Order: sequence, then structure tokens, then C-alpha cells
Amino acid sequence: MQNAIMPNPFVINKLILQNFRNFENQKFIFDSQQIFLSGKNGSGKSNILESLTLLGRTPSLRNSDFDEMLKVDAEQFSVFGQVNGHDFIEKISVNFVKNPKKKNLEINGEAINIKRQGDVKNHLPNFIFLTPQLEQLFISGKANRRTYLDHIVADIDLLHQNRLNVYQKLLRERLLILQKYQQQSSSKKWLETIETKIVETGIAIGSARIEAIEFFNKAIKSFDSNFPQTTLQIIGDVEQAINKQSSLQIESLYHEKLQNNRQADLENFKTNFGIHRSDFDAIFCAKNLSAILSSTGEQKAIMIAITLARAKICSQYRNQTTILIFDEIVSHLDDKRKIDLLSEISATNLQSFFSATNFELVPFELRSKISEIRVDKF
Repeated sequence: MQNAIMPNPFVINKLILQNFRNFENQKFIFDSQQIFLSGKNGSGKSNILESLTLLGRTPSLRNSDFDEMLKVDAEQFSVFGQVNGHDFIEKISVNFVKNPKKKNLEINGEAINIKRQGDVKNHLPNFIFLTPQLEQLFISGKANRRTYLDHIVADIDLLHQNRLNVYQKLLRERLLILQKYQQQSSSKKWLETIETKIVETGIAIGSARIEAIEFFNKAIKSFDSNFPQTTLQIIGDVEQAINKQSSLQIESLYHEKLQNNRQADLENFKTNFGIHRSDFDAIFCAKNLSAILSSTGEQKAIMIAITLARAKICSQYRNQTTILIFDEIVSHLDDKRKIDLLSEISATNLQSFFSATNFELVPFELRSKISEIRVDKF
């Protein structure tokens, strides 16, 4: 792997919001690679960042329901972005109608129907973001860590999210059979068929996680960074089995667990074994210490390192149109860390968005390279 960061000229240069959160009708012009949104708390800085992520292929900043994004008393909202540097996209628009609930996507002014959205999704920008909530990822619980793990995998494997969706659907179908039809003799074969599909899909997901994290760890070692060197690791029965056992042994183990747990799964109405129970951790290499056991400051630095590495991998190795977002992150860093962060972001040549209450939080020597937008003036 090479250390050089490949240029990525992709930028969003215009954003128009209509009835989105606290904005009724507002246009923003972004005239540089690094944009700093300043303003008092509650002015809408995070709302702007959230709207940007709706234009991408990844989950939105808050992962909120569309109903929550509507301005009070509005029946629909729209988010429009004009971009430069993409092979075929010049304009992206997302709008949502409250009644009936419907999300619409337009590219270059053309409506994209549901069938075609799957085809174009992976061509949309990839937003890599860090928020105060994600800074606390390693103390926030297994489910949140697993979700973030799968975001990393989806950066590298574009089919990963589809597998996860299929897997969750299969789990729901299996529990429904256990709940409603278990006593029917005809349901036994149906249940076995579903469990076979769960095993196949689960192993595919576990294998994708292993492959992606191995790639990530190799890549992150190749990057020069002032943030902590980390090694990611997956904690999960299926993933550990994949590393140690043959395919037939893993399939047999998975099948056996599902069959033996049927009664317990029925009573708890949840599947107690599988890749949906996995966890992940980051090892702080300088101390050979789990991120979960590291200090709060170390955890924040680790998350910044992982975020920067994700962006570099997506843009350099996967050639994806990538944008970085840091929501209220610089507020919690000392001047040295701010300089390190802003310098590394500048070296990636990726468009980046920051938010904080005051532009003066940016070290003086770096302010000339960053465009400020005062959100509280709107």
C-alpha cells in the first residue's frame, strides 16, 4: 500500500433546504474544501450537517425518521445539493412527503424510482462523520459498536448492507414461525429452510467483517498520523469460528445452535446466537489496551484516528466520492490536537465540514484556510 493520498476533487458547492428542521427556505454556498459552521447552540448547525448526509449512500447523521426532519406544520421537505467533481452527478435532491409517507430521490433533475435507486445508491457520496455521541462509542453498548463495525465494513464491501437487511428479515421470519406455527407439522421444513438461509447469510456477513477489518488494519498502519495507532478486532462466536474451523464445521455449529435454542428463542422472542450478537473493539497500540478500558481523551483520539482512516480508505483505495463531517468535535480538543486534525484533513484533499459555537476555536494560523458560515445569522 502506498502512503500518498490520492486527490479527490469532489465537492458540494450549494445546498438548498426547504422546510427541513428549523430551516424554511435557505441556501448555502460552500466555496472551499473546508467549511466551518459556527453559531450558538440550537441555531441549526447539526441540522445542516444532517441534511448533507441525506444526499449520500450511508445512514444519516442522526439516523432519524423522516417525519422528525419536517419543519413544524410542514407537509414535506426537500434537500437539494449541487456538486462538482463527480463522474455523472451534478445535482442530487431528496424530498419527503408526510402524507402519504414517501421519500423521493432525483439525480440531475430526473426522478429515480425504487428499482433504480439500488443501482445508483453506491454512486452517491460517502459521508464519514464523527459526532459527540460517536466519540463515546466504546462505552455506549454492544449494539452501537456492532452498528459502527458494519458501517466500516460497508465502506469496503458495498454488498454488506444488503446482506444485513436480508439477515434481519430472516431472523424476524424465523421468530414468527416459532411463535405462530411451530406446532404445525408443515412448518418444520419451512423452519429448517429459514435457518439454513440464516446460516448461509450469517457466515457471509461474518466473513465480510473479517475480510474488511483485516484490510482496514493493514491500511491504517500505512497512514502517517498524529492520532493513536489502533488495531480493530471483532468479538463474536461466528467470526472466531470462521478463523479457526472449516466451512462444514461452522455451518454445523450454526445450525446446531439455532435448533437447540428454538425454545429459548421463542420464550425470549429473540435469536440468542448469531452474527447479530457480535461486538468489536479497538486496541490502543501504544499501550496494548482496549479502547473500552482507555481514558475518555484516548477514546476520542482513537475515534478521530478511525474516522480519518475510514475516509482515506474510501477515497484512496476504494475511489469513492467521500466527504468528512466533524460535528462539535474541535470544541473538545486542545490546540495541538486541533492543528493535527485540520492538517491531516487538509492533506486528504477531501471536502470537510465542521461545526462549533465559535470560529475562534480554530487555531489562528489555520483560519485562513477555512471558510466560516455563521448559521445563527439566518
